[in-house]
Amino acid sequence: MLRSTHDGDANARGVDGPVRIQLFVALLLGLVLVATGLYLWRRPRTGPEAAAGGDAVPVVDAAETQSVLGDGGIAAAVAAQVEAGAMGGLSLTEPRIVGCHDKGPKKTPAEECDHLQPIEQAFAKAIGDAASCVPGTAGGGTIEYMVDVSFNRKKNAVKLALPKGKSSMKNAKALASCKSAVARGLSDVSVDGVTHGHQRYEIAITATYPGAVKAK
Repeated sequence: MLRSTHDGDANARGVDGPVRIQLFVALLLGLVLVATGLYLWRRPRTGPEAAAGGDAVPVVDAAETQSVLGDGGIAAAVAAQVEAGAMGGLSLTEPRIVGCHDKGPKKTPAEECDHLQPIEQAFAKAIGDAASCVPGTAGGGTIEYMVDVSFNRKKNAVKLALPKGKSSMKNAKALASCKSAVARGLSDVSVDGVTHGHQRYEIAITATYPGAVKAK
């Protein structure tokens, strides 16, 4: 009789061992699931997730910008995006057609020239993207940028220049830095497929950088 009781206790202990292990594993899995759920709930959201949650700052991409511009507002749209970001304060004028030309002696008044919308948009965007080219120590002021667009040139169809005497910014280092930065932004711009009524255009945009104008 005593032996039977002893054997029963041993069997009970043998059964309790696996049960305890199973309970421990179940508890561990439960903790992992809870921790995972908390992480997914609290982790930062980016991209589409953030947009779906309503917390994201709206971003206007190039295609959307072009669709709402119509026949004007290119510089204003780009400037609005710049001011909404970290490079606030930069403002741009609307692109101005300084001149348009064809072969021969005939001259077309600037007000009769057609606009090159894709080129003007790319021009304004390149200036906006390079807004940080003026360091804080250089002060503020205006820089007039001009592009010479030729549909006859096989290479460098869009050339950038800074017309002399047209800018209030006098810091030579800042002027050179901005010219290089904007030129890089225009390096991949193509005139292929752009509707045009003339063979050559000169387009200007004036950018105003925040801060007091310094002599040099």
